[in-house]
Amino acid sequence: MRVGVTGIFASGKGTVCEMFRAMGAEVIDTDILAREIVEPGGEGLARIVAEFGKEFLDGDGTLSRRRFAAHVFSDPGKVKILNGITHPIILDLTLKRSSGGGVYMVNTPLLFEAGFDRHMDKNIVVVARSEQVVARGIERDGITAEEIKQRLEHQIPLNEKMKMADYVIDNSGAIENTRRQVIELWNTLKDMNNR
Repeated sequence: MRVGVTGIFASGKGTVCEMFRAMGAEVIDTDILAREIVEPGGEGLARIVAEFGKEFLDGDGTLSRRRFAAHVFSDPGKVKILNGITHPIILDLTLKRSSGGGVYMVNTPLLFEAGFDRHMDKNIVVVARSEQVVARGIERDGITAEEIKQRLEHQIPLNEKMKMADYVIDNSGAIENTRRQVIELWNTLKDMNNR
């Protein structure tokens, strides 16, 4: 069973997925896959260089992710081109790595935007208050509130994602409250998977 897990930037998708992992789920993080495919020699990096040029490569041939992100996320047309390159490669890897038995939590920020939701059996949206996600993003990634705002502009608004989801986990309160919701949902998903 594949379960998509999404939310807005820094809403706590990773925290929720780690809770599911502790209960026995396999976790596939598409952000990790996105980094993997742009490693030197990767298909994603070759296609990015072909499209955007070599000026975003560091001396060792790796992608300067922050410089590249600043360039791309300032222009919706460039975001669309980048997504057209990376999303199909990431989806293919995700489907290959989640083809066994068990429950796979697919942690992906652009679940609905990239159409990955159509390949999942169920979809979860993790929510938190906007001031929490900005504070978490600044602390976790060392980026500015403005950079976070730019990234959020390329995502479907949270209230729309909630309507599209099968389940919503509220991660705005105490961690114990989040854990209770995860345990309850895990029991439901396990039952479905065992039918």
